[in-house]
Amino acid sequence: MSRRGLTFGLAGALFVILVVLATVLPVPYILLVPGPVTDTLGSIPGAKPNTTTPVVSVSGTQTYPTGGHIYLTTVGVVPGTCDHQPTLFQTLRAWLNKTEAVEPQQVQCPPNESPGDVQKANEHDMSQSQQDAITAALLQLGYPTTTRELTVSDVSSDVPAAKVLRVGDGVVAIDGHPINGLTPLRAQLATHKPGDTVALTIDRGGQRKDVSVKTVAAPGTHRPIIGFTPDLRATFKDVHVKIGIDPAEVGGPSAGLAFTLGIVDQLTQGELTGGKTVAVTGTIDGFGHVGPIGGIQQKIAGAKAAGATIFLAPASECEDARAVAPSSMTLVKVTTLQGALDALDALTSGSGSVPHC
Repeated sequence: MSRRGLTFGLAGALFVILVVLATVLPVPYILLVPGPVTDTLGSIPGAKPNTTTPVVSVSGTQTYPTGGHIYLTTVGVVPGTCDHQPTLFQTLRAWLNKTEAVEPQQVQCPPNESPGDVQKANEHDMSQSQQDAITAALLQLGYPTTTRELTVSDVSSDVPAAKVLRVGDGVVAIDGHPINGLTPLRAQLATHKPGDTVALTIDRGGQRKDVSVKTVAAPGTHRPIIGFTPDLRATFKDVHVKIGIDPAEVGGPSAGLAFTLGIVDQLTQGELTGGKTVAVTGTIDGFGHVGPIGGIQQKIAGAKAAGATIFLAPASECEDARAVAPSSMTLVKVTTLQGALDALDALTSGSGSVPHC
């Protein structure tokens, strides 16, 4: 064999080896791909064969017919669990696809957490988003509460309260003054200055206890804060809402706004969508505040494939949404449940302003 032929032969063999390695060699990344959408006004397969379960069901009060679709959007993660990694070939292909994204594995799978811990956290976030959706929807519609409790949704790691408070704690009182919402919380903290110690009564797992925490200044201000993100836990008289999606099947908090709109549509006359196909993403808390999410590009792609013509997105995601949304899709910027409802009313009625992304 000539030297030239030998060179081509070696190059070809090397190429084959590289291709084989690319298809089997795992790399420490995860791939975000468009996930399936679910209509919060519809049903999903039930636990038993040939049965279905409503995504949202309401009892104990008057419900109304709905129309159109309100899709919750999701992101698929490849390879799906923290125990596995994608191949180099899969990663390169995703890198070149504008509807997919590549992230370091530790973003979704922190090195100090086991795969089971990650799964439990995702399930908890989904369960919490369902509860917050119910609370936000029923409060928005004026249903009377039997109990209301301010809770700790998150605690900043760099504040004194991080050593005292836990996620899920109920904040019953500050300095002996009952606290059941944001207004009394802020009013009582306003009587202090940063660095003061405040007395809290908290409810942890049904047990009340008194603790003390030192306040800090809110970033860029002299306003005293404790350093936790508040949420609202409430129960309601007579009316009961059940969400049929298993948190173990769809994890994370970003379906909150979609669930909330599905509940509101069932409990109000007329069609919230005006018969249109609406896709939604965004977290929500019990107060009706809409928060940021991840994977907006993949969710836009999933919504497009489902035929959505309107997409509701948190304000912080608008720039990324604009970069990938088709011109035929109306992008709506939302920060609150009320804002989302106002925007849908404007779009379906043809009157009023729409906060476009």
